[in-house]
Amino acid sequence: MDCEIIEKGKDSLELEFNEKEVPLALVGALTKNGVDAYWYEPHPLKKQFRVHLDSDDPMGSLKKAVQTLDEDWSAFSKALESKLK
Repeated sequence: MDCEIIEKGKDSLELEFNEKEVPLALVGALTKNGVDAYWYEPHPLKKQFRVHLDSDDPMGSLKKAVQTLDEDWSAFSKALESKLK
């Protein structure tokens, strides 16, 4: 998975990924945390997916969303492992 910061502004941030699953999960975590965020494909023939977010502290919001995803994935992993025993 590749991730690049495409645009970094005072109140916004745009990231680009080469896979669709991460942007979908990231936007879900961002909106769960009350951040205005969406994902889109800049060109239909290229395999690129972008996440755009608007926030007073976009880098802080991104870090919090990544931490939320990490915690969710950890909880899912532990629940699945307990079922497999």
